Amino acid sequence: MSALFQELNFEKAIVNGSTLLFHSGFYYKITLVKGLNSYVLEFATSYDEAIKNMFEDGDVYPISLGEDQLINELRHDLLKYYINM
Repeated sequence: MSALFQELNFEKAIVNGSTLLFHSGFYYKITLVKGLNSYVLEFATSYDEAIKNMFEDGDVYPISLGEDQLINELRHDLLKYYINM
């Protein structure tokens, strides 16, 4: 996944001691939710929201997709729905 974020020019940002991803004014994090057996993309629309841990749930990417399909779906969604919000 980190190669994908580099490819799409995301920057790393440290907020409250956590490493987040930053692109076009939005802060993102990918969280593994074991109960869902999935990764969840979450985003904050500003630095203030990120500091307050006010992230909106984005999309869910089941591990069962396999690495290649999961990354392809994540790339598609980032380009279509998130990078140009």
